[in-house]
This record gives sequence, structure tokens and C-alpha cells, in this order.
Amino acid sequence: MKRILVLAVAMALLVAVAMPLVSNAQMAKTGNVIFIHPDGSGLNHWSAARIYWKGPDAQLEWDQLPFMAAYRGHMADQLTGTSNAGATTHAFGYKVEGRGSFGLDGDRDKARPFLSLSGYPGSIMREARNNGHPVGVVNDGQAAEPGTAAFLAEVGNRDEFAEIVRQMLQGRPGFDEKDEKPDVILSGGEMYFMPKGTPKCEGTPAPNCYVHEDPITGRGPQREDNLNLIQFAVDNGYTVIRTRAEFDDLMAKLKADSSLAPRVLGLFAADDIFNDQAEERLIAAGLVKEGVAADDPQGRLILFGGKPGTPSFNPPTAAEMAEMALIILERRAAQAGKPFFAVFETESVDNFGNSDNAIGTLTGLKHADEIIGLSRAFQARVPNTLILTAADSDAGGLQVVSPPPTKRIGDATLVTGVTGNPTDSTAEGFNNLVDGIEGRGTRPFRAAPDAYGNRLSFAVVWIGLPDVAGGVLSRAQGLNAELLQTKFSGAFDNTDVYRLMYQTLFGRELESAVGKRAPDRK
Repeated sequence: MKRILVLAVAMALLVAVAMPLVSNAQMAKTGNVIFIHPDGSGLNHWSAARIYWKGPDAQLEWDQLPFMAAYRGHMADQLTGTSNAGATTHAFGYKVEGRGSFGLDGDRDKARPFLSLSGYPGSIMREARNNGHPVGVVNDGQAAEPGTAAFLAEVGNRDEFAEIVRQMLQGRPGFDEKDEKPDVILSGGEMYFMPKGTPKCEGTPAPNCYVHEDPITGRGPQREDNLNLIQFAVDNGYTVIRTRAEFDDLMAKLKADSSLAPRVLGLFAADDIFNDQAEERLIAAGLVKEGVAADDPQGRLILFGGKPGTPSFNPPTAAEMAEMALIILERRAAQAGKPFFAVFETESVDNFGNSDNAIGTLTGLKHADEIIGLSRAFQARVPNTLILTAADSDAGGLQVVSPPPTKRIGDATLVTGVTGNPTDSTAEGFNNLVDGIEGRGTRPFRAAPDAYGNRLSFAVVWIGLPDVAGGVLSRAQGLNAELLQTKFSGAFDNTDVYRLMYQTLFGRELESAVGKRAPDRK
């Protein structure tokens, strides 16, 4: 008996020695990742959105994400984040140079390819898709916007729109045969998918004709290489949708048939889906809705899409596109037997902020909050899902001033401005103009009712047009979300966005990249 026991122990030791060591991190539970990037949104933006859409005492969906940490977003060479470098940092896990960097580190001929924090020669999204995980991106800007596209493309500069969208569909240089195609792309940017000289569609949209023209510039297809990526997508099994009617038709089919899980490319504008111009310019361009009540909080301006009667009118919102993406990704994840990875961006918040367009910024934030709401509902149903939000910077430094500075002109009360730094000879300083609901010199905004039932007036004042470092708060819910307040409390770096997503998607904990330079890709 004693000899048998000794043999049994010896065998157990041999088995233990032969088995590879598995860390707790490697055994960690994995799940879906939904990264929501309301670009340009600081705490000030969310406070304004809450006041306007819900009321100062109410709660946004964003407010109800239970875990949070202050976000540190500086670049390798500057304190204020840039959209391209911030997205590259989120996608690769290392800080890069602010100027130019787009899936590479550096600008143009100085841009270098590098390994991501996991050691993979590509972004977390490329690593996920090339290992069988379904992936999707949604952006209310054009498809080449860096907040989503830097997860799929590697170029020398963010202005290489045509090459960026080519890589999104066809793969990166040197990886063309290895890069699996993303499952969902929903955005604007049709002009960068089709060659110059492509005819305009007459009637039903087809792969060899274009649908959209920019509502302000009138521009259509822009590609110089004669490559038709719409036709490429169709030839490679994508369902391509470009109008509200096609979007609604596919959504109805998805809801009617639970087995339907197509690969989808949706392009709902020539360029960005939104019209990121100052309010006064939108009015001058005729982008105004008729018959809108004076107290309608949506306002009269056509902020998204084209004029009535055009194919670009009434495009799907970022939240509607995100809903479609989640339906498809969940089904494709079930087929693959692996969790999905989605990146949803409301570029409108940033671009309207950089145009000092207050109602546009507030509307973009409303769409972002709707994305958070539907993602929270999804996570409640599918618990092994991480929802994570972050913004790389604060667009325009938006602030609320209440009561607003106003003056009476006839029967109207209109916003005026606030006094700036009183250092000139008048001892009163310059006058910093503020925004009402249609820009400078227009009616003040009225907040949604507070806890006392009052609807208080306010105006929006800007520091200027640029992005600033601001006060950005990351929030999270679901699988591993508590790490924001345990592991990352007080020091959630932009490189940690990658780490938290990677740990959730792959179950592997990575060391911090703070202070480290990304290794060159061999």
C-alpha cells in the first residue's frame, strides 16, 4: 500500500512538471469589449449635456456607468492629445508622437511601424480579428476618422483618407493576405471608397455609382487610383448599405431573422455624416429645417445629413448604427465561439466642438449617451461584456454660463458675451462671445426641468477652437470594470485603455507601458 502511494505521488509530480504553468491572469474570464469614444468630451461637456437634455438634477446613461477614473491623455511629445495619436495609443498600448501618428509612430517619412504592447505586429483589433474574434467599428464621421480607423490602418499621416479606407477593407501593406476583414464598418466617407469620375446613381444605388455629395461643398468621389472599394466589398461578401431606406430594411431583416449575421459596410454620407461648421455657416448654406417650434430642444439646424429630398437626408445616428453592429457582432461571436470587439465613436462631439458649435456638440453628446444606454442594456443581458469609455482630449473647452449674458432686441432676448482678461486700456478687456441655440447673438439655451420644475437658461462659452487637455473621465461597466477603481484608480493612462481591453478580450494581464518606448517591428 505504501509503495502504491509513493508511485501515485511520483506520477502526480511528473504530470505536474510536464504541464505548463498557467497564471491567474491566463485563466481569467474573457468577454466582449465595447469601447465607446465620445471624442473631445470632458467633464464639462457631459455636465452641459446633462443640463440640456435631462436636467441638472437628473442622470445621463453616462452617469450610471458605475466605475470611473481620471484619464491621463498626454502624448509622447505633447501634453494635449490628438485624435490620431490618441487612437493609436488606445489601439497599440504605447504612447506615440502627437503629430501624424496613425497606427505608426511619427509623421510621414519619419513614421515607424512598431509592436503593440502584447508583442503583436498590429493593433488590438487586428490581433483580435486575425485570431478569429469578430470586430466592428462605428463612427458618425467618415470611415477614415482615426478614433476607429487607427485600429485597422497604418499610414504616415491622418490625411491619407483613401489609403486608410483601403487598408480597412483590404489589409495593411505586407499583411494583405493575413489581415482578416472586419465584420462591421458603419460610418460616412463614401467619397473615399470610389474613383473620381464615378457617375451619380439614378434610382437604386449600385456599386458602380455614387449616392452622396457633401451638402456644403458638393464634392463626390475622390479616389485617384481608380479603385472601387464598394465593388470590392460586394465581391468579398459584404452587404453594402448607403441610405436610410437600406439601413431600415436591413435592420428589419435582422430583427425578423435571428440567424442573419451578414458582414456589413454602411456609408451614409460623402464625408462626415455631420455638418461640422459654425451655426451661422449652416444657416447661410440653407441647412435649416422648416416648421420647427421655437422651444424644440433639437433646434432648427440640419446638423447631420443633407437637405430634405437628398439621399443623405435623415441618416442613421451613431446610436442606431451601434445597435445594428451589436446585433451582428453578437451573432457572429456565437458562430465563432469567441468574444467580439467593437469600437464606437461620436466624432461629432469633437468636430462640432472644434467649430464652437454648441447645439451640434450637445447633439453629438446625446447620441453618445444613447450608445452608452444601449450598450448598458446589452451588458445587462450579456454580463461577460466590458463597456469602457474614454476621450483623448477636451474639444473647445466648452463651459456653461448661467444666467446667460443677454440683451433685449425688440421682443427677443439674445445672448451677448462675457468680459475677458481686463488688461487693455479700457480696463474692461475684450468681450468673449458666447453661443445660444443658433450661435452668437441668438436665443439662450433652456435646460430641461430641474428637481423643482424650473427650466433655467444658459449660454455656452468657449476657450477657442482647439482641443485642450481638459478634465477627461473614463467610465466603465461590466467584466473587469472594477479595475478602473482598484488597479487604475488615480492613474488611468491612455495606454491603460489598451491594457484593460486586452485583459478582457484575451484574458492576459500586461505590464504598464508608462515611460516605455514601443519596440520597433522587425
